[in-house]
Formats: sequence, structure tokens, C-alpha cells
Amino acid sequence: MGRLRNLFHPIMVFIGVQVAWIVLMAVWINWYLENNLAIKEFAQRIRPDLFTAEIQWLILFEGCFLMLLILAGVYVIFVYWNKQNRLNQMQSNFVASVSHELKSPLASIQLYLETLKYQDVSTEETMDFVETMLSDTQRLSGLIDNILQSSKADPKSMAMQFQPVNLSEFIAEVVKGHKRQFEEKQCSLDLKLGVSPTLSLDKRALRMVFNNLISNALRYSPAGSSLIINLQRIGKYWEVNFQDQGIGFEKKDIKKIFRKFYRVQNKDTQNIEGAGLGLFISSEIVKNHRGRLKVSSPGRGKGSIFSVQLPVSREVEV
Repeated sequence: MGRLRNLFHPIMVFIGVQVAWIVLMAVWINWYLENNLAIKEFAQRIRPDLFTAEIQWLILFEGCFLMLLILAGVYVIFVYWNKQNRLNQMQSNFVASVSHELKSPLASIQLYLETLKYQDVSTEETMDFVETMLSDTQRLSGLIDNILQSSKADPKSMAMQFQPVNLSEFIAEVVKGHKRQFEEKQCSLDLKLGVSPTLSLDKRALRMVFNNLISNALRYSPAGSSLIINLQRIGKYWEVNFQDQGIGFEKKDIKKIFRKFYRVQNKDTQNIEGAGLGLFISSEIVKNHRGRLKVSSPGRGKGSIFSVQLPVSREVEV
């Protein structure tokens, strides 16, 4: 089965098509040259005035041109087939990842509920269980929101409800909801909110962006690391930077990181859950605010910085 799969690998198929085309072209030229005299004699018997030397070469070139058209058609079909094949593979990986990511918090919630049902638990432990279950439900809610947003035919058409939002207070509020995640990962937070601009924003949508970026920073960073969140004005943008000490990115990944279903595939990420939707959705939401979501990284294993840039033109008077 493995050999058969390798045989039909896109590269092998493409090489096979190229070889078949070259052979076909060689056969056509060889056949024409070998039968040229017979064709010439036959044509001269029917219409001797039409079968000139120019016509002979024209027939040869027309045949070659048709061969080239066939090759071009096969190439286009191959490109689209290969693209669809990659998309199908990404969707299969997405289904597997989402299934695992949904089952994990559900199993955790079920475990705590069964413990509360069948065992005598102290008030302090009960509160701790409740906090954990709330954290798991928040995680489920975030994943479901991402799936719903990505299921729209055109994410750019998502309805936005803008309202005046104090950006500093809003960031602090979102970060507060991740307190338990920071504690579980033993990660420290350096929150630098020296300014307090008020912008016209969609709170629900932007909360999804910040939640995704904070969750990713914690998920892909080692225990005991730190996350720096910095709000500052850079030119015509208010910029929120999320600087982590995680696995970082290579250049080839940075170019693809905001694609739908895309996940970095290496030994650092193989045991980390993820659906490949968060950054895609976040990028579209920021674009709907006429802003930009950017990423930079010194390299693999050296952390990364995600920057949410919101235009100063969205400032409102309070």
C-alpha cells in the first residue's frame, strides 16, 4: 500500500506526464519523417498545387503545437489536482486536530463532575474544580467561535459591531481571563500599558484575536517562560505586541502562518494541539478593523512577536 501511495505521489505523476509527453512528441516527429514521402505522394495525386514544402513544415509544426497544448492542459490539471490534494490533506488534519481538541477539555470537565458527584470534596477543592471547568469551557468556546467564523464563505463579510473601547482596559480584561492558564504553565506576564487610547472596535471580535494570540503564546512556550504584552503608538497605528519565548518560526513558515488550516509541522509542534484556524480568523478580523496582523521571529526556538496594528484613525472622543 505504501509503495502504491509513493507511485501516485504528485511529483511522480508529474514526472510520468513529462516522460509520456516527450515520448509522444518523439513518436509523432519520427512517424511524420518516416511517412513524409508517402504523405507527399498521396497529396500530390489529390491536390499537387497545395502540397508545397512550406505546407509540409506547417503540418509538422501544427502537430508539435497541438502536443504543446495538450501538455499545457495536463500541467494545469496537475496544478489544480495537487492544490486540491493539499487542501484535502489539510482538512483531514483539521478534523483530526479539532476532534482531539474538543475531546480533551470535555474529558477534563467530565472527570471533575464525576469526582464532585461520587466523592466528598472540600469547599476549597470544589472551587478549584469549578475554576478548571470554567477554563475548559472557555477553551471550548474559543474553538467553536473559530470554527464558526472560518465556516463562512467570506470571512471578510463577517458582521462587525463597533463601539468605543478603552484599549488598555480591554487588554487587561482579556488577560485576566487567562490567569489560570498562566498559573498552570508557570509563565510570567509583563503587561506594559502606559497609554489608554479609546478606539472604535468590535469587542467580541477583537477579544477573539487577543484570546487566540495569548493562548498560542502559552501553548507554544515552555513552562516558566514569560510573555510581554506592550501597547504603543507607531506612526499611524496603535500597536499591541505579544512577545513570547516559544518555539519561534522559520522564514518559510512566516509566509504561510495566516493561511487557513496551516500549522507549523516539526518536532516542536507534533505533540501540541491546534486546529490551524486561530491566526487565519485573527488576521481577517484585524483587516476588518482596517488594521494589520504581523509576525516576526529571529528563528526557530527563539520566540516570536505578533503585532496587532489598529489605525489611529479609529480613535474616538470620550
